[in-house]
Amino acid sequence: MRHWASRLRIGEKIALGFGVVVVIFLGVIWHDHRGLQRVLADYRALMEVDGARQSHAFAIESRLNAMRGAEERFLSTREPALAQAALRQGEALLAALDGLARIDAASAASAAELEGLARAFLERFGEIEQAWRTRGLTENQGLQGAFRDAAHEVEARVVQQIPALQTQVLQLRRREKDYLLRGDAEYVSMVEAIALVLRGEISASALGADEQRALVRLVADYERDFHALVEQDRRIAALTAAMDEAAERITPLVEGHLEQASRRLAEMRERIAESSRAQARRNLLIAALATSLGALFATLLTVRIVRPVREMAGLLDQLTHESPRERIPTVADPRDEVMAMAISLNTLADHKATFDHWWRNAMREALALRDHHASNDALEREEAVIELRAAVAAQLAQLHALRGQIEAHSAVVQRIATRIEHPHPSVTREDGTALRHAAERIRDLLTVLDAC
Repeated sequence: MRHWASRLRIGEKIALGFGVVVVIFLGVIWHDHRGLQRVLADYRALMEVDGARQSHAFAIESRLNAMRGAEERFLSTREPALAQAALRQGEALLAALDGLARIDAASAASAAELEGLARAFLERFGEIEQAWRTRGLTENQGLQGAFRDAAHEVEARVVQQIPALQTQVLQLRRREKDYLLRGDAEYVSMVEAIALVLRGEISASALGADEQRALVRLVADYERDFHALVEQDRRIAALTAAMDEAAERITPLVEGHLEQASRRLAEMRERIAESSRAQARRNLLIAALATSLGALFATLLTVRIVRPVREMAGLLDQLTHESPRERIPTVADPRDEVMAMAISLNTLADHKATFDHWWRNAMREALALRDHHASNDALEREEAVIELRAAVAAQLAQLHALRGQIEAHSAVVQRIATRIEHPHPSVTREDGTALRHAAERIRDLLTVLDAC
């Protein structure tokens, strides 16, 4: 780590620190943006799928209720405009189902089922409308109009020609009206029984044969029209039952689809809300971690810059009072200005230690010579000679140490010079820097030797 840090200048370290912090916070911003995009995608899916599904479900239910309302009013009043309104609502219902089918595959399946039932309902309603038109939307139209004419003719001619049958005719008309009002099948049997008796009374009357046959034919035509009307009523009842069955099948499906769409919408909203809360917690945690990481990196970078300066300050303070043994840890050939200053300070401390050591040895030598010349005692003179030899040996050891350093730096110069003489891609700028440093060290050591 120290070697790597020494390859960078102080400005580069500061730029790297700012760059790392910027990258960290850009990562935080990118993560927040991704989270926001996911939330927006969820809300888009909510509106485009679940919200649209609920909206179409409401529209389908509304169209279905409007169609059923128009159909029921038509069956009550037989107004043609209400039949057309029911058909228009049916077409609107089919359009709403088509919109539902465009949302997704699940909605398409539900819409297909509902569309089949809706078309069956509209088909039955169309048949009912046609059946009512055949029967007669008013008392003067269709089968009902023809029957009414036949009934009036029977009542007028039979009573006119055979007044005694007026009671029978009135009973016939009464049971006929009871059927038309109540639709009970027992009145059909009563009408048939009264008509049979009426034909028998006509045949037994005093009228001529031609007049009897004419009146019997009128009663027969009346019965025919009445039976046609009854048969049409039965057909209308069967069609109405089939239509009601289709309506009973489609209504629960529509209501179930609406309930399901509302439930899915609520579940989706809750899921998105929970996802948003979790995303907010993650964003807060990541922001805290990013801030802590940035602060930690800035602290480490600051320590890497400040610690050597503090060590140099301590070493300089020691150099003013003593010759310290401690040195600042460094690496070779640094680009870091602080590390280069530390190397220079170590060199200064080494030179000071060399001068101090040489000075002490020189003083020992001088004192030993003084004692040797000043003393007349043989023993003292012998001790002075031993001290002198020790001082000279220490000086020689120091000179040998300096020689070793000069030889080491000379080896560096020789190695780099050899590589320069034989150009090779491995020759780099660092080699030139090392060569310059080695030359500077040799010059400094020679200066020390000169001083010695």
